[in-house]
Amino acid sequence: MSASKPKVRVEPLAPQFAIAAAEWARRLGLPEQGEDAEFALQLGEGGLQLQLLEAQAPGPVRVDFVEGAAAHRRQFGGGSGQMIAKAVGIQPCVRPQVLDATAGLGRDAFVLATLGCEVQLIERQPLIAALLDDGLTRARRDATWRRSPLG
Repeated sequence: MSASKPKVRVEPLAPQFAIAAAEWARRLGLPEQGEDAEFALQLGEGGLQLQLLEAQAPGPVRVDFVEGAAAHRRQFGGGSGQMIAKAVGIQPCVRPQVLDATAGLGRDAFVLATLGCEVQLIERQPLIAALLDDGLTRARRDATWRRSPLG
């Protein structure tokens, strides 16, 4: 990987995602082709994901608030004794409004939202913001999510 700005291309993982992938490429100002790309922003059945294009690359980075650990936390909650909860001043009967100005992949905001805070997110890096937007959009479409306090 170069020390300069990494090269990223956008690609659909199946033909039915080609139009939506082209729209993401347009929105982010990224090419849809590029043999010299180091990363691929991929669109497929599971949504948007960022994949390092190396032989021994780990799995893709994506935002998922519906499955796995996020689903468990949404169903069973998390404790208000967590460091992030203490940092924003959560106390019994106190759930502050929070502005997360470094949203990243939304993990902290998700924890705070599951604890009852109203959270607004800002992410300045367009690729990360796109992953977060996609994860939130898919979550809003999920029936279980819509029935939860986060929906």
